[in-house]
Amino acid sequence: MNRQIRPYSVLILITVSVFFIFMLNIFVNSFAADYRIALRDTASYYSSGSLMPLFHLGSELTGEVGVILRFAGACCLLAFAVKLVLKRAFSISLLRKAILLEGIYYLFNLPFIIYLFVRPYSISNYGAGSSFLAQILFVTPIFIIFYLKLKNETLSKEEFAKWGALAITGFIFALWIKHFLFAIYALPLNFSNLTFSVGFLNSTLTLLIGGIMMIVVFMPLYKKKSILFSTHAFGAALIVAGLYACVFAGISIFNIEYLRWINLIDWWTISLVILGVGFLGVKRKNDTPMISGLP
Repeated sequence: MNRQIRPYSVLILITVSVFFIFMLNIFVNSFAADYRIALRDTASYYSSGSLMPLFHLGSELTGEVGVILRFAGACCLLAFAVKLVLKRAFSISLLRKAILLEGIYYLFNLPFIIYLFVRPYSISNYGAGSSFLAQILFVTPIFIIFYLKLKNETLSKEEFAKWGALAITGFIFALWIKHFLFAIYALPLNFSNLTFSVGFLNSTLTLLIGGIMMIVVFMPLYKKKSILFSTHAFGAALIVAGLYACVFAGISIFNIEYLRWINLIDWWTISLVILGVGFLGVKRKNDTPMISGLP
């Protein structure tokens, strides 16, 4: 592994480990949740005769397949990060699998999206359905293309940098739209209350600003003019993006409505602050991306 990658490998492992714990928690608890849903929906079907409860159950079970695949992707990503630290090796194979599994995970939410839109009108149903649909659009196409690019053994560093940058940016914007819409359809819009006002501004701005900063930072990579970018500016963007979960957690201490939802937000993104501080703290002569460690 190129020496230029070493300052970041431990930081990447920390972030990936937090994401893995986040996914492990969802994975372990998902089976019990599916069992409760199955009991409730089958009972509702037998009592009402409506097929909607079975449609809901089918969408939940399809989503469970997606959760399993995403957890498998998190395992691959963790193995990639461990190998990066311990063996100083950049495993394209593990990274490629993680990207594919993360990308296709969102497609397994399609039955649930349909279920939300065919139910009687509700702002929460339409808001959640729109959120899931937008996440598919922001993540899945880019990740699948990136996966296919990585299968090419002659992939250039410029092409790798372009699609890696697009994947990171798309993922951040998917997080933004998810939590922005969540603040609209799930949390009360009470601007007379300070914590709700701060919470809504947090949901509206932090991830959005972080994503916009990344677009600016990665512009040379998108255009394939260079594989160089400002690691300090990227670190600042990561810190801004990671502030969303930090602020949400802080508000939940004082606001019961936020505390109710703390387990449903992407709290693992708090680790982006650590990663961002690391990028800011590493002094280097030249700003170069991780891909300089590729063969």
